[in-house]
Amino acid sequence: MNVAIDNVYAIILAAGSSSRMGNPKQLLEWHNRPLLAHALTNIREILHDRVIVVLGAHAELIQTSIDLGDVTSIVNSQWQEGMASSIRAGVQALPASAAAALIMLCDQPLINAEHIQNLLSGWQHAPTLIAVSEYHQSVGVPVVFPAEFFTDLLELKGDRGAKPLILNFKDRLLKIPLLEAELDIDKPEDFELLINQY
Repeated sequence: MNVAIDNVYAIILAAGSSSRMGNPKQLLEWHNRPLLAHALTNIREILHDRVIVVLGAHAELIQTSIDLGDVTSIVNSQWQEGMASSIRAGVQALPASAAAALIMLCDQPLINAEHIQNLLSGWQHAPTLIAVSEYHQSVGVPVVFPAEFFTDLLELKGDRGAKPLILNFKDRLLKIPLLEAELDIDKPEDFELLINQY
């Protein structure tokens, strides 16, 4: 079975305060662009304007620093609760026609458009499954959730994001190898690694 991705929407989580980094990681410059701009460029290439960016801490600064003109930008007023609140906000902003949601972070800079397309292509051939990225003996984001899981996403709590839900549906997972997803930028050392090696 191969379904179209015309009704797939991306939810980019970019609401965190970057407390371990010390300044907004969404705006850290890598290859002359902020990290959030990298994520947006890659996803726009595939899903065009079907993109929801969830902001929270530093929302005004990000809105004035990055062109969000052709995507849906929302501010999660409950961002301090953790990542689950941003996922809920993103899912609530989806149109009724959404067939699936691709959840991704703004701080996995090694993920490019080709990686995202590969994940979506896998899901297109198994559209009843959750297409997860597999890396370093773990699974996680980016991840494609079919619409039937939206209710479960709306019930998430805390700061673990979608991981508990993924683990809860181990028999419904389509694992797509994506080693580049292992590097996410949480601390200054992570960013130094990115700058020095890539």
